[in-house]
Amino acid sequence: MDIFKIKTIAAAVITVFAVSSNFAMATNLIEVWREAQNRDPEFIASRYEQMAGEKRRDQGTALWLPSVNLNALTGSMSLNTSMTGAQFYAPGMGTFNGANFNTSINNGFVNRYTVGATQSVYNRERLAQSRQLNYSADASDLGAQVANQNLILLVAERYLDVLSAEEAVRLMNKQVLAIENTRQQIEKRFKLGDASQTDMQEANERLDTIKVRSLDAKNNLAVKKLALQDLFGAPVNIDKLKIHINLEQMKLPTLETYVGKLKSQNIQLQMLSVQEKAAKEEAAKYEAIAAPKLDAIAQSSKDNLNGSGNFGPASNTITNNYLVGLQLSIPLYTGGYRTAKHEESLLLLEKTKAEYSKSEQNLERTLRSVWQSLYTAKEKLTALASAQKTGEARLTSTRAGYANGSRTTMELLGAENDLISNEYALYMEKVNYLLNRLRLAALSGEISEQELTQINAYLN
Repeated sequence: MDIFKIKTIAAAVITVFAVSSNFAMATNLIEVWREAQNRDPEFIASRYEQMAGEKRRDQGTALWLPSVNLNALTGSMSLNTSMTGAQFYAPGMGTFNGANFNTSINNGFVNRYTVGATQSVYNRERLAQSRQLNYSADASDLGAQVANQNLILLVAERYLDVLSAEEAVRLMNKQVLAIENTRQQIEKRFKLGDASQTDMQEANERLDTIKVRSLDAKNNLAVKKLALQDLFGAPVNIDKLKIHINLEQMKLPTLETYVGKLKSQNIQLQMLSVQEKAAKEEAAKYEAIAAPKLDAIAQSSKDNLNGSGNFGPASNTITNNYLVGLQLSIPLYTGGYRTAKHEESLLLLEKTKAEYSKSEQNLERTLRSVWQSLYTAKEKLTALASAQKTGEARLTSTRAGYANGSRTTMELLGAENDLISNEYALYMEKVNYLLNRLRLAALSGEISEQELTQINAYLN
């Protein structure tokens, strides 16, 4: 085997080992986020829309730059000229006054060249259009920011969904094991005559129910992993991660502070505000169609006509025909089109205003709900942690009571179930706390990769 093949095989082995090692390691939240930026279609589309917006901004600038045109014409043409009382001079013939004459070129062939430049001096319609294009570009920039914050939330939600689903599977397995142990104890007592047939049936029923729920939890985990894989492009291993929250560090600014940030910093509201400004310029544009327009113009043209006149071949050449000046244009009648478009744009403007108000109300209501959840999170986590300890003590005493006959089978099974339920509720409250932190940051216009990094620090 030659050295090239040996190196190729070695490289392949190293690559496989590296990939396997990566899959063996837990993929953190930031890694998923950065990869998702290259894969999420909505996020990618927003970047292209942002770039398109910059081209609209260029269009707005270009509207005020001079336009230069070159026109060329060729074809058949006839020219008839009648002059009365002309004064002209001809070499060798002197000066003639009051001459009357006719000239003609019939069925001639013409070449015409024209170069012209136009610079807008005063144009309200163009001004409104230029502003509208710039507002549209601003909206595209803000739309990209909205897509960015939405992707941050999506990545965090799917990542924590997997963690939650894995916790559910772990607790289901734990409960199955606990109930199996309880059922074995009941079976032993049943054989000794200390437990009834009903006790056995209750244990078996509870075990079958938990096994079904365990299968549902595993199926849900598989679905959640696939959703996260769509963002990352490969399987994500995070089954060993835990959520660690320091209750003493859970501090929250006032609701009024966040409401103020919502009204001044929320990206969605900013985008709607810019869209409202663009709608105003749309109305102004159609209103200005009937306004006077003033342009500075410069033009140079040349005609060359060859053909035959009344007395034989003839030609007419005009060179260096220059025009520099101002052109005033006043639309007088547009058939009602302008009026209809202006009225339509005013109605759409009112629609945009109403949509802004509705969005502001909805976002503020959402913010108040999220803030309230965060405000009570510390107390809920403390209470759930206490309930878990109480549940553990209750289960211990219930098992002892069942052993001496003072507690029933249903009490034992209930204590086991309640403990697992409390443990899962505690875990989900931690998840909701992390997600609500991100949601509050998004609503207040402060979400970023840095905020996601802080969330990632709770996961280890």
